Amino acid sequence: MAPSVFVSRLAAAFLMAATFASSARAQTTVPNLTGTWVGTLVNEPAKAGAPMIDVTIEIGPMLTADNTCSPWKTTYREKGEIRQVKDYKLCRGTGPDDLYTDEGGGVKLTARWIGGVLVSPFRVDNLLLVVETRLRGDVLEEEIFTIDDQPQVKGVQPLKPRSIQRLTLRRVTAR
Repeated sequence: MAPSVFVSRLAAAFLMAATFASSARAQTTVPNLTGTWVGTLVNEPAKAGAPMIDVTIEIGPMLTADNTCSPWKTTYREKGEIRQVKDYKLCRGTGPDDLYTDEGGGVKLTARWIGGVLVSPFRVDNLLLVVETRLRGDVLEEEIFTIDDQPQVKGVQPLKPRSIQRLTLRRVTAR
């Protein structure tokens, strides 16, 4: 690619990122996710013969005050039998942009509302994961993108996407 084309594309990418960042700062409305949600989990690419996974997420009140936490409990079932429970908390430190998921055991993952989407990126060993949670109408969607991580280099570095885990849920009770 010619240097001038690369610079033009890079400038366009920075302009888009700056526009996105300024609109994200203007985002003050946090969707009300409080309640119990039920639905399913789908992994892409799907594994042959993998069982259907039913999911229940119980979310406490949305955070409006500093130094508070709210329950965010996810229960996974296969054929009606509980396989895993993630009893986390969504917490707010100082200010609405200081959010994190407290997984317990000292694990705290940063999070931020950007354009109505709760985004939480983190690394585990050689994987980069990005969790996006959003409300679309009456449907709560959560997607976890898993990407092979690479040592950081200067310039553009392609990364290999591995999978998407998608939860689609409907609210059954409001708290």
